[in-house]
Amino acid sequence: MLKNKIKTHKIGNKYNQPHFFILNRGRNSGKPSPDWYSNSFVFLADSDDECWHYYYLCQALWQGKYFHQLLIGSVIEFIRIDEFAMALHHANITISQNRADYEEMVGYFKQLDEHQAKLNKQIKLIHQVRQSMVYKMLHK
Repeated sequence: MLKNKIKTHKIGNKYNQPHFFILNRGRNSGKPSPDWYSNSFVFLADSDDECWHYYYLCQALWQGKYFHQLLIGSVIEFIRIDEFAMALHHANITISQNRADYEEMVGYFKQLDEHQAKLNKQIKLIHQVRQSMVYKMLHK
């Protein structure tokens, strides 16, 4: 069971083992990230392979809005750590029965992450060009 691998992150904690963070508040609950959120769980893995396996599993479930069914709360929705761990455990069992399709999906996710990083870099450059154009216009 994953219950002992998923903890509530406390700001300032440092982790020496492979890990990633999972947002636990709002409509994006379940979203994984290598960087911490103020309201997040931390997944503590035994190896880098295990860490990336569960990272991409969380990303797939989050992208598919799988965690929406687990959200509770009327104003600010959140997900309970036990329910999250149970859902992740059941999803892992399901994908283990169809490993080839999961590996293919992870490959696509990695490609999409790389493509998204390139697009974000291009967007940043576009903003810099706009700023320089305005600066040039105002400082002739």
